[in-house]
Amino acid sequence: MYYSPEFPGPIEGYVVNHMKKNFWRVERTQTRDDVMQEARVVFLRCKAKYQELETPQHFMALFKRAWANEFNDLANADTASRVLVPQQTYRDEDGRETLVELHGDVENDGALSVMLKQAPAEVTLVLNLFLSAPQEILDLALGTWKGRDQRCKTGGSKRICKMLGLPPELDVLKLVEEYFHS
Repeated sequence: MYYSPEFPGPIEGYVVNHMKKNFWRVERTQTRDDVMQEARVVFLRCKAKYQELETPQHFMALFKRAWANEFNDLANADTASRVLVPQQTYRDEDGRETLVELHGDVENDGALSVMLKQAPAEVTLVLNLFLSAPQEILDLALGTWKGRDQRCKTGGSKRICKMLGLPPELDVLKLVEEYFHS
């Protein structure tokens, strides 16, 4: 009599336990549901290929090896999907250029952190105002700012300059936009 394996039970439990330890290897490109679905596909492939097995242990050993190979392929594909970011130069307040080369995972805040640290003093002042001021003051400052690149002539930039003690002819909102768009 031959053994007919079922996915729910020990095989599914093995996959869940394997994912607890190893999901980090594929989490950039796969969800947990996707990985479980891949495990089901491997299970069905093994079940179709090895129909004449007599013990559950024999099938489990074959499934473990097939699943390990498939999971390694998924992890290798995840690693290959990581993008190299070209070198970027940033100019600090003193005019010195810094070469920044980012590798690997670009879904982090590293580049933004570097830009914030090297931002001109006016940009830093405006960002600190935006992050720390009460909502009413921000509404007042930006009340005439109609949207991106559509400010009124008496716009929010003059109000922000007045709040920060900067010269009123300085367009600080434009400085912030240009700094982060360049």
